[in-house]
Amino acid sequence: EEGATYENGYVSPPMCCPSRSSLLTGLYVHNHHVFTNNDNCSSPFWIDNHEKRTFATYLQQSGYKTAYFGKYLNKYDGHHIPPGWDEWNGLLKNSQFYNYTLNYNGIKKFHGFDYAKDYLPDIITNKSLQFISETVRSVDSPFLAVLSYPAPHGPEDSAPQYQDLFFNVTTHHTPAYDFAPNPDKQWILRNSEKMLPIHRSFTDLLMTKRLQTLQSVDSGVERIVNKLKKLGQLDNTYIFYTSDHGYHLGQFGLVKGKAFPFDFDTKVPFIVRGPGIAHRSVRTQPVVNIDLAPTFLDIAGLEKPPHMDGKSILPTLRNPNKKFRNSFMIERGKMTFERYAMVSKNSVIKDDNLLLLKKKKLTKQERLELECRKPKYQPPCSLSQTWICREKGDGTKKISRCHAKFKNGVSRNTKNKINNCHCQPGEIFGWKYAKLDPGEKKMQKKFLKQSLKLENLKKLKPKFLKTLPTTLSRRGRSTEDSSLAEIMMDDMANDEIKEVDLLVEDIAEEIRDLSILKNSTEATGCKMSANNIVCDASVIENESEWLSSRSTIKQQIIQLRSQLKELKQIRKYL
Repeated sequence: EEGATYENGYVSPPMCCPSRSSLLTGLYVHNHHVFTNNDNCSSPFWIDNHEKRTFATYLQQSGYKTAYFGKYLNKYDGHHIPPGWDEWNGLLKNSQFYNYTLNYNGIKKFHGFDYAKDYLPDIITNKSLQFISETVRSVDSPFLAVLSYPAPHGPEDSAPQYQDLFFNVTTHHTPAYDFAPNPDKQWILRNSEKMLPIHRSFTDLLMTKRLQTLQSVDSGVERIVNKLKKLGQLDNTYIFYTSDHGYHLGQFGLVKGKAFPFDFDTKVPFIVRGPGIAHRSVRTQPVVNIDLAPTFLDIAGLEKPPHMDGKSILPTLRNPNKKFRNSFMIERGKMTFERYAMVSKNSVIKDDNLLLLKKKKLTKQERLELECRKPKYQPPCSLSQTWICREKGDGTKKISRCHAKFKNGVSRNTKNKINNCHCQPGEIFGWKYAKLDPGEKKMQKKFLKQSLKLENLKKLKPKFLKTLPTTLSRRGRSTEDSSLAEIMMDDMANDEIKEVDLLVEDIAEEIRDLSILKNSTEATGCKMSANNIVCDASVIENESEWLSSRSTIKQQIIQLRSQLKELKQIRKYL
């Protein structure tokens, strides 16, 4: 009511640590390299290269008194105080309301489960009020305070006085709520079905709990405003209210979470009040979390450092019709080379190659050196192998095509026999090689998945029955021939794409199997109603029926656990 609301406030990466890193530095993910909540989050690389260049360091150097209260970065371990902060009350690790540790200006203190002494949102508010009072009264300098509340993040522990509010609220039932499946959208939405009643009930309950936790934030904001007003600083202070990402609760049938490139995950509240801002005004310009750092510097009269990607929104606060931007980037995370090496056990990733892998641009020979470390390009040529790497006299690698003349004892004439009938003397009927029917291939693949563990299946790399590998008649040439090198690189890229396609097929099959299993619960004689489990009278009265139902459910649990394990294995390769 006392400021401006930006209707189009967004985050570039809809995930905690990457988003907070962007907020602090004004950089897109591809520039600060914090890709996920694990990869590079508060890492030595972040500390050495980016933590020293947040908006706090520039403001502190210009004479501002700075303070940080609450959640910092998901992997922050409390072993140091980030540069740029005069007052530091940083939460170790991820969001908590109770049972957590804070770093108080270099001293770690554990908080337990006593609401009066330990509830984190109240501690953030109280410590901030104390900082503001002491700074205004004793120091003749401007100040900046960051209040980083955990709410409404999980575990959604609300203060006791708010635990009876917001029951039966359904504001999260947007037009996209439980709108599934979606055959015209990306694969995961094509395979997401409508939620079960228990899922819908869960989203309603979670919405209630999230709203309850936010009451402590609302109370904190009100107390901060009243304190500034009492100290005579309200009309001289800018207050920004936003979040590090959005959240979905049932949209497109996705029960809960974030990290999707849709508005419900990327759009955030973005509200500002301060000197010269018209009350109850609205801005339509798209603003992003990377704009906060340059905006804070602009308010302080500082130039934006050239490395920052964001832009100051101050001109739009002064002029509601100011042209600002017509596009921005939404980025997803990715694995670091170290993480990829760990989950894939890829021999390409070795200590002596990490520097090469981290280069922004590789020469053709450098790309070849990396590719030639992969097992699938090692000699001797196998039946399915197209390329082979060898070492030249100077130690560099060269790659050439596998000769069709001889692959593990298979002669070139094999290709000519593919279309010939294999008949006994005097017979006109026999057998010949034929392309495997897609249905037959799927059936064979399903048999292998049921008979082998996933990790063994991937090691086996099965060749399906009634199929022959393609053979090449061209003689091998080294990559000194530029055109051959380009062909080789294209083939390698296509191989990678095919591998990803197979993974997506595996996931789609798992999801279909889960759907079949979900619909088979009727065989147990029991089903879930809105709030409890209802069983047929035969199950309740007949011991053998009861034992049979119990056994069926047990087998379904075993199957679900097996499928979950497979999905986790598949996820490692994505």
